[in-house]
Amino acid sequence: MSDIIISGYHGFANSGDEALLYAILATLRKKRKNLDVTVLSKVPEETSMEYGVKSLYRYNFHKIRQEMKKSKMLLFGGGSLLQDVTSSKSILYYLAIISMAKKCGMKTMLYANGIGPIVKKLNRRLAAKILNKVDIITLRDDRSDEELRSLGVTKPEIIITADPAFTIDTDVSLSGRYYTNRAGVPEGTKLCVVSIRDFKTLSGNFDEQMATVCDHMVELHGVYPLFVPMQYPADMEISQRVMKKMKNKSYIINRELSVAEMFSVLSEAELIIGMRLHSLIYATTLAIPAMALVYDPKVSAFMESLSQPDWVDVENFDTKKAMSIFDTVLSQKDDRQELLKETNQKLKKMAEENATYAIDLLDKQ
Repeated sequence: MSDIIISGYHGFANSGDEALLYAILATLRKKRKNLDVTVLSKVPEETSMEYGVKSLYRYNFHKIRQEMKKSKMLLFGGGSLLQDVTSSKSILYYLAIISMAKKCGMKTMLYANGIGPIVKKLNRRLAAKILNKVDIITLRDDRSDEELRSLGVTKPEIIITADPAFTIDTDVSLSGRYYTNRAGVPEGTKLCVVSIRDFKTLSGNFDEQMATVCDHMVELHGVYPLFVPMQYPADMEISQRVMKKMKNKSYIINRELSVAEMFSVLSEAELIIGMRLHSLIYATTLAIPAMALVYDPKVSAFMESLSQPDWVDVENFDTKKAMSIFDTVLSQKDDRQELLKETNQKLKKMAEENATYAIDLLDKQ
């Protein structure tokens, strides 16, 4: 029997989602040391060894149902899992997990979720029907709250908190310099971490445009791009394509990084250019100024929540705008770092509230 079953996008070598699991488990265990947790994962043996939990194969519905029947609570959490922009397959899977939990008599919580976009009418109706049956929903941003309201989700208590990744202790003992040295970066080199991903809405000549921005940072500022794949190896190909288009030297981390290793590498950067949301959350947590490449509304929503509208749309990529934003952010680096440190304290406190709500629900009779 498990106290909590956690469902999310785990076991896919996506740094952001692994950071969420890392953070969720850490904050829950601060509240309750001896929690019995089972995580649904694509690679259950690896997840079990990495996090010290029980783990089940996320597609073995028979075993999941058996575990649910004798467990207390489903924690559905972290990330933008409930959306159908990429496909309907994902949202239907997650809604099925939530529905199964309710049928098995479990308490259910959406834990710091980002919601939407949910576009298809059938998916919207199904999401509203199932989400109205959960016990409590915490969200990481205002735009997700708006999406839930537009779906007609009104019955559960809905609370806006913050992304669990803000609770991660960034005072890691690992040295990012070890990994940059392995990537061939000379000592003393100023770096800008670049985190990009392939996506269907990228402008037709995105690779060339991004390479131009990277050459600009080298030639005007003496700052060199370090490409860091947030999902390995999925992000490697586009990173290498951009590198080949550049005139100047660039570097890449050619391996999968753990959460602690990722933070240590990013801490070596002067600036971060991020496309995946959690590259920007990592940057904020480390108080490193960032420029966003927006492929999804959640990315622009996050930057707006920080009052930092420093982003470029990848579908209509404006190279001159991107270079101008880079120049501005870098020139204001010191002032922005101080503001980010203040913001981090607020977001960390809000993110920790997620675990409080979860334990309160677990204990509720």
